[in-house]
Amino acid sequence: MLIMKCPKCNKYISSALLAEIATIACEHCGADVAVNNVLVSSNGFTFDRRDLLKRFFRYRKLLDEVIDEHSSMEENPVSSAVSKSSIKQFLNILQGMMTGARDNFRMQFLAPLRVKIRYNKHECSGVFFNLSMEGARIEIPSSNPLPRVKGQAYIHFLLPERQEVLSISGEICWTEKAKNGKRDKHSVGISFHELDSSVRSVLWRFISESANEEQK
Repeated sequence: MLIMKCPKCNKYISSALLAEIATIACEHCGADVAVNNVLVSSNGFTFDRRDLLKRFFRYRKLLDEVIDEHSSMEENPVSSAVSKSSIKQFLNILQGMMTGARDNFRMQFLAPLRVKIRYNKHECSGVFFNLSMEGARIEIPSSNPLPRVKGQAYIHFLLPERQEVLSISGEICWTEKAKNGKRDKHSVGISFHELDSSVRSVLWRFISESANEEQK
């Protein structure tokens, strides 16, 4: 959960959009305030989101290790109930931390990654402008009609060096019409529906590993 302290009333504002917006109306006093000093709250623990982002990949590796340890304990008949409960609690904390840290992590593409998108009974090819665990911005040729906002979209794409096609459905959040005719492209913002666990795992590893390579 993402939270921040309101500078007017000193109460905590909670919103999943804090990583995405510049200002927000306080849910307690109603004042419009600038989004600043965003925190991540996870199972009773609170972390500065900026610190989490700086240590993003360190915590990601730790999370992978804790997942493995949790699975190992669950399969081990001699592991105590106390140990199993503790490792599960630790896992929940880390997962909450990483969810808060990665909500706004959007992978930008230097090289085009092609995608097929179906909407409004139309189907066309496009490219990802950016991609996150929650959604994507896709550019499509200006020769295609703009999707309808709040309409459903279905995308299919192949990640580099992988052979299985990923299929994701979502809702059209916004559209931007091409400005220069055929020389420009329409932009489409899509919010993903809940991802299948296998798709989420593959997508998460691709985004985090690609971002890690960029920061080396």
